[in-house]
Amino acid sequence: MTKKQVTSQWTGIKGRIFAWHLDNPLARYPETLLLGDCRSAVQDEFSRLIRGNEVVLDIGAGTGRFSLAIAKQLSTGKVICLDLSEEMLQHLIRKAEKEGLKDRIQILKGEASSSGLENESMDLVMSNNVFHELSSPEAVLAEMLRVLKPNGWVMITDFRDTRISRLICRSHREESHGPFSVHELETLFTKAGLKNVKVSPVRHWVIGVGKK
Repeated sequence: MTKKQVTSQWTGIKGRIFAWHLDNPLARYPETLLLGDCRSAVQDEFSRLIRGNEVVLDIGAGTGRFSLAIAKQLSTGKVICLDLSEEMLQHLIRKAEKEGLKDRIQILKGEASSSGLENESMDLVMSNNVFHELSSPEAVLAEMLRVLKPNGWVMITDFRDTRISRLICRSHREESHGPFSVHELETLFTKAGLKNVKVSPVRHWVIGVGKK
């Protein structure tokens, strides 16, 4: 039996349009106004966890919103940007070249639950705004922990379970998980065996970190 190939919904024209949308502040302004902006809170966590020589995996990197921000804080490290969408990854490469960060970025096309990376090879594994689309968040978190070094960190940012977030996520596939409450993300982390778990709400977003 052959393994079913997973493809991205963000492909072709749809992928190119959404990639443009993600990197256009004016296009995203209504969304930011409605949901709030968690970037500063996320970057504060980066600054706390990163020293400069880490190897970081960004699962569902998209156009590199946080991958490139992390890359700017690295000296000898690198960010591996994993995504299924060829359009998103090509957009990310162009941005990295433009910003002089190509040597700190590695592109990897693949599935969130099966990266193909070596065991215990990452210092930090993160995912931004991906987990609400998953049918099995536990499987992807298990993959994150598989590739994470002992004492490494996991960081997940996603929609918080609010009425507005639930309305937004109605457009996703029926089997998608949807937004996370603070308690639900905490439980996901602790059941996976993570330590020093901290989950914080930021308007309609939730940010979780935990140590392996």
